[in-house]
Amino acid sequence: MNHRINTKVITLVALLVLVAIALFVYTLVSAPSPSDVSSEAAIEEFDETPEIILSAKHQYIDGIHTIAGVSEVPTRCHRLITEPFFVGGMERVEIRFNTLLEGEACPSEYFEVPFRVSFEAPENIDISATWNGDTIRLNLIPLQPGETLEDEIYIKG
Repeated sequence: MNHRINTKVITLVALLVLVAIALFVYTLVSAPSPSDVSSEAAIEEFDETPEIILSAKHQYIDGIHTIAGVSEVPTRCHRLITEPFFVGGMERVEIRFNTLLEGEACPSEYFEVPFRVSFEAPENIDISATWNGDTIRLNLIPLQPGETLEDEIYIKG
């Protein structure tokens, strides 16, 4: 009778060990690797902050750069302020776009506002931009021959 108990106990222990090994192997195989987790997190983070691209006309005449266009602000109560900021002397200029809330009773709907900024700099200076402190991509469209920036369109801003 002792022989039967020992056989049953040994069989039960062996079965439990096999189940434990199977669970361990399953977790190793199905768990994502650390590189998969970090790349998934990076993709999710990138998707949460879409890149802002701002297109504008660019004119260079007699040492003066003029950049003009139209952009959206969150409400009609927001004012768009644009200013050039020279970085590293005359190596690079950063166009800073900042929105300023001037009222409180505005519906939350995007509103288009024109902008225009001019600065004196060499023709081949590197131009970048920020929107409320965050870097954005500035798509500068050079004027075609005979094309001019029309002042009446870009007065506001």
